[in-house]
Amino acid sequence: MPKSIIIAIIILLAVVVIFYAIAMVLRKQTENRILALEKRKEDLFDLPVQEEVDAVKKLHLVGQSQTIFREWNQKWIDLSANSFADLENHIFEAEQLNDSFRFIRARASVDASEGQIKLMEEDVLSIRDGISELTKQETINSAKIQDSLDLYDTLRSEIADNAGKYGVAITELQVQLKNIETEFTQFVDLNSTGDPIEASEVLETAEEHTIALGAIAERIPALVEELTQTYPAQLEELTEGYEAFKAQDLKLPDSAKVDDRLQEISDDLAQAMIFLENFELDRADAQLEKMKLNLDGLYEIFSDEYKARRDVANNAAIIKDYLTHTRTNNKNLLLEIDHVSQNYILTGNEMGLVRGFQEELETLDSGVSEILDVIKENAQPYSLLGKEVDIIISTLDDIEKNQVKISSDLQNLRKQEKAAQDVADTFDREIRILKRYVEKRNLPGLPQAYLDKFFATSERVQTLFKELNKVKVNIDGVNHLVDVATEDVANLKDATDEMVDKARLAEDLMQYGNRYKTTNERIAKSIARAYQLFERDRNYAVSFEEISVALDEVEPGASERISNVYYNTKPTPDYR
Repeated sequence: MPKSIIIAIIILLAVVVIFYAIAMVLRKQTENRILALEKRKEDLFDLPVQEEVDAVKKLHLVGQSQTIFREWNQKWIDLSANSFADLENHIFEAEQLNDSFRFIRARASVDASEGQIKLMEEDVLSIRDGISELTKQETINSAKIQDSLDLYDTLRSEIADNAGKYGVAITELQVQLKNIETEFTQFVDLNSTGDPIEASEVLETAEEHTIALGAIAERIPALVEELTQTYPAQLEELTEGYEAFKAQDLKLPDSAKVDDRLQEISDDLAQAMIFLENFELDRADAQLEKMKLNLDGLYEIFSDEYKARRDVANNAAIIKDYLTHTRTNNKNLLLEIDHVSQNYILTGNEMGLVRGFQEELETLDSGVSEILDVIKENAQPYSLLGKEVDIIISTLDDIEKNQVKISSDLQNLRKQEKAAQDVADTFDREIRILKRYVEKRNLPGLPQAYLDKFFATSERVQTLFKELNKVKVNIDGVNHLVDVATEDVANLKDATDEMVDKARLAEDLMQYGNRYKTTNERIAKSIARAYQLFERDRNYAVSFEEISVALDEVEPGASERISNVYYNTKPTPDYR
């Protein structure tokens, strides 16, 4: 046999073997998927769905619950009667195709079967969840009903045992309780006949109504007490007080409108009672708030009037004496001004001010007489009279304060004069001390600027003496001179310190510089120049500056060292 034929046969056999191996692998894979499908089908079929459906059937559901159950039951019937048989056919078909090596069609059939069983599993899960929800709702209703009924029974007992606390609202409360009782009856009927879902909704509504009615019932007793006791008592109290006020022939401001406000409160009270009876609690609260504002306003009016009556009575007893007292003070103050003006020039228009007080007091005198007559006759509300009396007393207070101030200022004139005289004497003594102090320094002479300052200060002090020695002293002018002289004397002391210190330091520095005079021409010239400024020009500050600069060039820091020694050992002058 030719070699080529042998090779062709071998290749053909290899292809057949490979094809067979592939076919067996594909067949095995599809077979495994079919077995898995069989297992999923059996597991799904073994679920106790029918038992769960039968258990719910025993509940004898009606209404909405029954409608929902019928939908789930029909879905299960369709699934168990049709879908399982159809799935079984598809699996059987896939097995035949796989056994006959029609792998592509077999795989397609398996794919379709897997999709179908997935949908069936989802449907079974939803059916079981729906059935479970119906069963669970029935259980919840059974557990919840007792709590809700207990809540309702507690509220009903509370209202029945304390009917008096609820006043006119008791009728409506009983109506609402009856309505809630009807809802509970409806719930029991629905739940017992097998409609747990609709029964649950009715139960929830009944419970909500019970809670809401309980909240309303809690608010009512306080409203009843306010409407039947608190506010009526206050209204009666105000009415009696008003009658007593009128019986005493007392007056109220026209703006009070007490009759209208009392009637308004009475009307509001009746309206609030209607709101309460109709369960309009928010409107009843608003009406009560309006009444409260009105009642508080009336209490305030009467309180203000009674307080004003006491205040007016107290002030009326003193106002005449207060006026007399103030007029006497004014008369005495005029005499005091006349006496003081003989020795002092008055610059504050004291006489004019006091005469103005006199005119104001004469005007007040007629006003006081008129208002006392009005008070005696009860011709005006005391709140208005009180304001007028307060104005009069306030005016008298202001006049008296000003009188006291003017009198104090007059009495203070002598003190100010004495203080100025003491200052003048002190300055005169200090100037003499300054003069002696400068003379003892044995200076070759005094700078003209210092002399001018010395004589100007002395003249200022003498001017102060002249002002103080006048027949009529002008205290304002004297005080001004005291201020100026004080500044001048202080400046003169500073100028004296500066002049004496610079002169002494210039001498010390020239004496110290003599050690360099023979060896340093610059020092020699500077000493000569400083000496000339000291002796001839009497310019001690420039003399000090001249020698200190030259000395510091030769011996740095020498002038500062000598100055420090001088200031540290310098005795305090007598004028300090």
